[in-house]
Amino acid sequence: MKARPSDYMLLPLGVLFALAGIASGIWVIFDHSGGKFWFYWIAPLLMLGLGLLLISLTLGYWLKVVRLSVKGRPRSD
Repeated sequence: MKARPSDYMLLPLGVLFALAGIASGIWVIFDHSGGKFWFYWIAPLLMLGLGLLLISLTLGYWLKVVRLSVKGRPRSD
């Protein structure tokens, strides 16, 4: 089974979502507007973790599935 065009379109979209999550996490870290509950400190850490997880998943999919099908080796289903 070859990689579909949707695979190639969704990989950059996954990276964009990851970068948006990382950017929003960094923005929240430096936004000290006040009026937040004490437990809001974890929100930027969760967003940074989510962004890194999405980049890791995208990279893993590229290495294990798409790269092999581009080389011409079909993936085993």
